[in-house]
Amino acid sequence: MEHDMLQTLRSSIARPFARSMGRSLAMTAALAALAVSAPHRLGAQALPAASELVAKHLTAIGGAEAFKSITSLRQSGVMEMPSMGLQAQAENYAAAPNKMSMKASIPGIGEIVSGTNGDVAWQVNPMQGPRLLEEKELVDAREAADFYGNMLLAADRFSKMETVGVVSFAGEQAYQVKFTRKGSGRESTQYFSVASGLLIGSEATQESAMGSTTMVTVLGDYKDFAGRKFPTRSEAMVGPSKIVLKISEVSVNDVPDTAFAVPDAVKTLIKK
Repeated sequence: MEHDMLQTLRSSIARPFARSMGRSLAMTAALAALAVSAPHRLGAQALPAASELVAKHLTAIGGAEAFKSITSLRQSGVMEMPSMGLQAQAENYAAAPNKMSMKASIPGIGEIVSGTNGDVAWQVNPMQGPRLLEEKELVDAREAADFYGNMLLAADRFSKMETVGVVSFAGEQAYQVKFTRKGSGRESTQYFSVASGLLIGSEATQESAMGSTTMVTVLGDYKDFAGRKFPTRSEAMVGPSKIVLKISEVSVNDVPDTAFAVPDAVKTLIKK
């Protein structure tokens, strides 16, 4: 259970940006609203193409060109884990083309760190110590760190994008779109608001040392930072585990490369 919560913590901070850019920096709404109804399948011609929905989302958050000008991103906020009665200060860093790192300081437990420099990926926490992410976990981390790929370069990153139907998600009507990643074949489902065009959630399988689990994330409270809109609230669910992330600060193009340095405790695990 602790490991699943840590994996949820890493993914709930990391994936959001990829989705907001298109993999987005993300966040959500109420737990009761996580239920997703069966798709209402309209005639194929009545459904907008997945590429159109991606383009509409990019327009809604400030435009593709505005996000192309971002080369790095820093976010800070508060992470809440209700089932454990915990609250943590969290920071997330991301940079083009494929770097990211996360740090969360939990009172009474310590500091949890995870990240990838585009080559290796790692996690360090007080309960398990340092470890390298390998195989499926490594693939998952690299895809999550793809700075522009999940939306801005969607046509290049996905072998298939299909609008499945219209569903009720997080309390509103949404287009349900299935994505299949090139290379890994990893599948995910994204939900775009019919009313606003914004990405409001996702569902995907995440890998951990304990195996595969499904994570549902709801994104919301989009706000302007540096002329672009970012989701400032997310709620991530993995089974009974829930993590709420509230972002208070976002800054762009000010992240030093040292933010993605491999921790000393992890360096000893890397085979020469």
